[in-house]
Amino acid sequence: MAPSAIPLEAPNEHTHNHISPNDSGVVNALKRKTVEPTRTEIAAQRPFDIISSTVSFRKPEHQFWWDKTGSQLAELLEYAGYAKAEQYNELLFFAIHIVPELGPTPDESGYLRWKSPQTPDGTPLDLSWEWGHQGKGVIRTSFEPIGPLAGTKADPFNRFETDAWIKHLDSQGLVTGLDLEWYNHFMATVLPSELKRVKMTEKLNFELAPVAGTFVTRDIDRNGPIIKLYIFPGLRAQELGVSNLEVVVRAIRSLPSEQYASLRCEPMLEYLHEAAMKWKMDVGIFSFDLISPQQSRIKIYTRAPNTTVDYLMDALTLGGRYSLSMYSEEAIADVKDFWRIFIGDAHELPAGVERAGPGFYFTVKAGKPTTPKVYISPAAFCKNDAEVLRRLRQYFSTRKNADKMLPQMDNYERALQKIYGNDFLESTGDIHFYVSCALAKDQLRVVTYLCPQTLAREEEARKQQRLLE
Repeated sequence: MAPSAIPLEAPNEHTHNHISPNDSGVVNALKRKTVEPTRTEIAAQRPFDIISSTVSFRKPEHQFWWDKTGSQLAELLEYAGYAKAEQYNELLFFAIHIVPELGPTPDESGYLRWKSPQTPDGTPLDLSWEWGHQGKGVIRTSFEPIGPLAGTKADPFNRFETDAWIKHLDSQGLVTGLDLEWYNHFMATVLPSELKRVKMTEKLNFELAPVAGTFVTRDIDRNGPIIKLYIFPGLRAQELGVSNLEVVVRAIRSLPSEQYASLRCEPMLEYLHEAAMKWKMDVGIFSFDLISPQQSRIKIYTRAPNTTVDYLMDALTLGGRYSLSMYSEEAIADVKDFWRIFIGDAHELPAGVERAGPGFYFTVKAGKPTTPKVYISPAAFCKNDAEVLRRLRQYFSTRKNADKMLPQMDNYERALQKIYGNDFLESTGDIHFYVSCALAKDQLRVVTYLCPQTLAREEEARKQQRLLE
């Protein structure tokens, strides 16, 4: 699986991952200016513009995804405070190794044979912003690798592309520290062994993104990138006739005994069984880092149809099994404030709102205690994305480090206004499809997850064009 674009070296910048021109075997032509720009001219240009002028894509759909989503990633990186060298590194990786995996674009009628349930409008990519406590954000990309025959009789489940992409990263040595031990184990124990035995249902199709059961993320962490795999256990659960939770429990318990013991995860697994009865909590996603088992984190994503603070505190303490004494009273108050600002304390969810149930993901790592984290779908509780921004500002403005968080809030808001425009932020509620928070010692770690809305905006443009015809 060769990349479909080839870069020139980023001018006067050094990147952390070496990307060789030999990585690409299929290239139309490399765009070069006949007159070399001066150092001053290069410094004045944005990394996205320079990369756009030096990278050639071999397929129109790759150019489409770069233009539409690469530009958004570029804005977020810039406003999050990434240095230019970091921006070049991440944008080059995105252009060469992610854009070609995003699949075809809609035809003239808007038909697309494979839409990802990963995002509200089917765009196979999302971007997230982790709110750093020192005023700078950390940006991550999450995407569904889409095979060339996904959605056809030859590959109805888009079964193979994630594996091909992971193996490509490994064979080319593109990510330092990539380790496939757990990848091989969990792919064999959480995904179905025979897809022919799985009968697709509307519930499965909605919950699984992609239908094959996997998607991947690349953390653009300031200490270096980390690849994560996300697996949806629903397909194997149907194959075996058990719950999603049971699939996950069996997979974890079948790890080598030393690895399993080091996770100390039995209290969490006991709580998940208890919460399934008490709150109707359901496991939706199973995730882990593709690094050594000693360093990798396992994350189990759950949600339930409840919005009370009692539900919040029960999950954070694993039903009383986990002490919150390591956190300050202020941090506990912060998480309650965050919960109330976004969803209040209502007992019932708005009727007919999909993805509405607020949830938690529980993280385990060798030698570390389980840590629960909150995630909320604001579309169920906010009338539009402009209101999400107002609620975020309300939260950050009342924290002790408001002096650092409000300038970051300003940058975040400017980035979204530049990407989407104020009118779109006021008219849609699907850009922020999750807001998340986790307890830190004295405050919360907040993450916002953004849908590029690429397919939704293209559909709206087609509608406007038809009105003009």
